[in-house]
Amino acid sequence: MGRAMTVGMEFERFSSEVDLRRRRDSDFVDRLIRRADWLQGQDRELVLAMFDRSMSAAAISRMTGIPARQIRKRLRQLVTRLNDPRVAYVVAHHNSWNPTMKAIGQELFVHGRTMREVCQDLGLSLHCVRKNRDAIEAMALAQQHRARPSRTWRRTERGGA
Repeated sequence: MGRAMTVGMEFERFSSEVDLRRRRDSDFVDRLIRRADWLQGQDRELVLAMFDRSMSAAAISRMTGIPARQIRKRLRQLVTRLNDPRVAYVVAHHNSWNPTMKAIGQELFVHGRTMREVCQDLGLSLHCVRKNRDAIEAMALAQQHRARPSRTWRRTERGGA
């Protein structure tokens, strides 16, 4: 019996395919550089250093004093997050949401925080955060099954974010 692939399963499949040692496709690199604007300061700089300035993890490590292994691990997490369709969905639609859902969506999906961290920072219950997360994932999944992807996703694919 075949199982339908969910957004989360697709996300985990992609994370195992990210290999920072291999030469990457220029379209892939361009997309990551454009999407780096979605990230916060230090994460954005890390992605830009690796993909825009073509620095190695070892060079970034020498510059920051953080071990290269941690740099590579963080970059894999960021690349996986930037290629997650749920992140693009949140970026595309968060302006039409209520302030609570907007904050939860950005913190969980765009900034990669845990639900407990979001609860503490926003002063919300775990139940509220979980309900909003589930709603966002359902909307993203419904969007993914539509014939046309969102405008934000298409723009980042073409080069005009």
